[in-house]
Amino acid sequence: MTATNANSRLTRQRYRGLVYGIAAVAILGLLAGIALGQHFIGTLVYLIGAWAAGGIAVLAPMWSDATLQDERDWELHNRASGILVGITMILGLSTLPALYVLEAGNYLEITGTVSGVIFTLSALFLLYGVCFGIAKRRI
Repeated sequence: MTATNANSRLTRQRYRGLVYGIAAVAILGLLAGIALGQHFIGTLVYLIGAWAAGGIAVLAPMWSDATLQDERDWELHNRASGILVGITMILGLSTLPALYVLEAGNYLEITGTVSGVIFTLSALFLLYGVCFGIAKRRI
């Protein structure tokens, strides 16, 4: 479970710093663009940074001789994903049926934004189920 290889210049610490640093610059660029009224440039900086950080995060472990991610990272990822899905499921199941009942009784109106959130969460859970099924069959 070594974190680096003597022949590799990319260490685990440098890898994380590079990915998180690029992501931070991307986010700051977006916020600066919003603050300065330069929305297009801010969005462009963000998209380039997000794709660069994501590309490095995915491709660097494949190309590097160093161990940039190990089973501890996978375990943390799996636990965090499980917590996220669980919390989202509990909140969704405890509120969405009530919202539809209240709308049917004309107590409130589900707006386009709320409908978008409901659609997005539904799509997320459908995609999670498909990915879970694929992963289960491959193991």
